[in-house]
Amino acid sequence: MPNIDTEQLIEYALPLSWVLGGWIVGWILERVIVGRLRSMARRTSWKGDDLLVDGVRGLVRFAFLILGIHMAILQMPIGGGVSSILGKGVVIASILLGTVLVSRIATGAVAMYTSRVEGVLPSTSIFLTLTRVAIFVLGVLISLQSIGISIAPLLTALGVGGLATALALQPTLSNLFSGIQILASRAIKPGDFVRLDSGEEGYVQDISWRIAVIRTVANNLILVPNAKLADAVVTNYHATDSQLALVIPVGIAYDTDLEKMERVTLEVAREIQTQVAGGVEDFEPLIRYSELADSSVNLKVILRVREWGDQSPVRSEFLRRILLAYAREGIEIPFPQRVIHNAR
Repeated sequence: MPNIDTEQLIEYALPLSWVLGGWIVGWILERVIVGRLRSMARRTSWKGDDLLVDGVRGLVRFAFLILGIHMAILQMPIGGGVSSILGKGVVIASILLGTVLVSRIATGAVAMYTSRVEGVLPSTSIFLTLTRVAIFVLGVLISLQSIGISIAPLLTALGVGGLATALALQPTLSNLFSGIQILASRAIKPGDFVRLDSGEEGYVQDISWRIAVIRTVANNLILVPNAKLADAVVTNYHATDSQLALVIPVGIAYDTDLEKMERVTLEVAREIQTQVAGGVEDFEPLIRYSELADSSVNLKVILRVREWGDQSPVRSEFLRRILLAYAREGIEIPFPQRVIHNAR
């Protein structure tokens, strides 16, 4: 068997112990300290500490691993050229790790700020993606500059090739800038109920860098390219106020006591507004006569609901209660009929 140089074994065992030890220490610190910090952050009302703790989650072990690799390089019996290359690799890994941390915190801060502050751009994946991409591009450029690679020629090449890239990615860029335009104008934002000129309608769930996701009342998803959404005629039912007028047509017989009918109808309508989920409690229902038809006097009962999705349950409960009330009070809802007079 070949003889094993004990000193050479020790020379390589010590650097490997730094690498292994760094990973173990990082894993222990992440499980113990970061876990306790997360529990403490959840008990506070400020969301910034949750953001910071979530940002470092999963990165502590890699940070100590990089530290262990750095210490191992300093003690390994290797040449200066190899040591320099490994050292540059450690620098790049450190900068990229910091880039991931900054990206997590920045995107979390953007999402938290835009979702809480009134009047700013809505929190959608398009802004989170742009923030993340910008930070990673900056991190890569800093990494290249830190290891002695000049980024000026790279920026020049990107500028020259930008026109060709823009022409090749014209549909993608069109959707990207259309999405930014839609959100910047605040004409449409996540949570709004919209109807397109093509007939599709639903709640805007998200506007990404390429498509807008609309969830219908039937819980189906409609994917609309941002460029088409920007060019479409869109009715936004949440643009100024999410509350909507609910107009329900009713027909009564010609010989009906109108004062009695109005009293009964408004009583039922007020009950609906105050007792049914989705009704606006402080709204006073209205009755408007609309037509003297062949078989009935047609009128419209005007209620008010909090949003588009509340129309169906409120309408259903009103129709159920008004039928019971009319039957109880002897108010007739006539069938279609025609009276024929025979002249002799």
